[in-house]
Amino acid sequence: MLFILVAASLTILLLGIVFWPAIRRKTADVAPEEHAFDLTIYKDQLRELDADLERGAIEPAEADYARAEIGRRLLAAQEAADAEAAESGKDRMTGGPVLAAAAVFAPLAAALIYSMTGSPGMDAQPLAARVDEIRQQQAAQTLQGMDVEELVSRAEAHLAQNPDDGRGWDVLAPMYLRLGRPQEARQAFERAIALQGEDAKRRSGLGQAYYMLAGTVDVNARAEFQRALELDAGDSRSRFFLALAAAEAGNVDGAVQGWRAMLDPGAAAPEWQAAAAEGVRRYGEASMAAAPGSAAPQLDEETVRDVQGMNAEDRNAMILDMISQLDERLRDNPDDIAGWQRLIRSYVVLGRKADAEEALSRASEAFASDAEKRDTIVNFAAALGISSGGSVQ
Repeated sequence: MLFILVAASLTILLLGIVFWPAIRRKTADVAPEEHAFDLTIYKDQLRELDADLERGAIEPAEADYARAEIGRRLLAAQEAADAEAAESGKDRMTGGPVLAAAAVFAPLAAALIYSMTGSPGMDAQPLAARVDEIRQQQAAQTLQGMDVEELVSRAEAHLAQNPDDGRGWDVLAPMYLRLGRPQEARQAFERAIALQGEDAKRRSGLGQAYYMLAGTVDVNARAEFQRALELDAGDSRSRFFLALAAAEAGNVDGAVQGWRAMLDPGAAAPEWQAAAAEGVRRYGEASMAAAPGSAAPQLDEETVRDVQGMNAEDRNAMILDMISQLDERLRDNPDDIAGWQRLIRSYVVLGRKADAEEALSRASEAFASDAEKRDTIVNFAAALGISSGGSVQ
């Protein structure tokens, strides 16, 4: 509303400046002072002539002649004044509508053009906000050409100088997860929570870091996922990993039920819906499987119960042995797309990026004659940040 009032005031002011010379000229022409002065002089001369005639200062014949001459000039001056007044009135009659039309048309034209090309509904934005938006756009354009590792290096350099930048830790922590660096991810999430406060995203991210460190949903990971659900009951990551925890504890039916609840449209984030679908498919087929992001193939219920009784060192040794066996089996039987996916995913979770890249390269060679399977493997690895070129996406 304030903008409209200011715009209207400026429009009226500008119209007055533009049309003032024309208005002023017409007003001056309405009462021409020159002809009024002439008429006054001639009338005074007639009065003086009558006075001279009464005093006998002039002969009657000369007085008549002088009166005739003065009368002729008086009539001429009056005719000129009448003609000029009539012309001025005509100008006012023709100029008035033009000025009125211009005064109405100019604001309407401006409003019409602005409504078509401007943004009348856009909220006012302070200069500082506009400058910040421009800087963010420039920064985004600069970051487009960088890979994740370069971004992480820059973020680490920044945080080394600004260790209390909670937003920086908040951005860096998920990058560490993507690169398979769970120890750094755990520390980054803890710093972000300390500086920015807790929310479901940070808590579940910390839970995933604990999971990657332990190779299972241990007590620390479970506690973080449960806290995340207390903050946001719809947190997709926590729902997925708590279902996985149920599977690890031998409650396969409960795990599958939890994952199926995530498959309804809009029930979970798309990437975690895909992970839940993978879990449902693999456990539903009662086959040895690993859920997305897990460190090793899943076990049958009896073996799972045995694993729960192991200490962390024995459990990790068993997981590494299973991954090694899977790797060897794929060398002998490479036509197993699900096996390649489990192997690549396991190496990523363990932080063994070079082994994951090497496994992707071998899988691509194995499916060189089957473009569909090769593309499936490549896209699967790309989602985990691994490319056949040896760089993180």
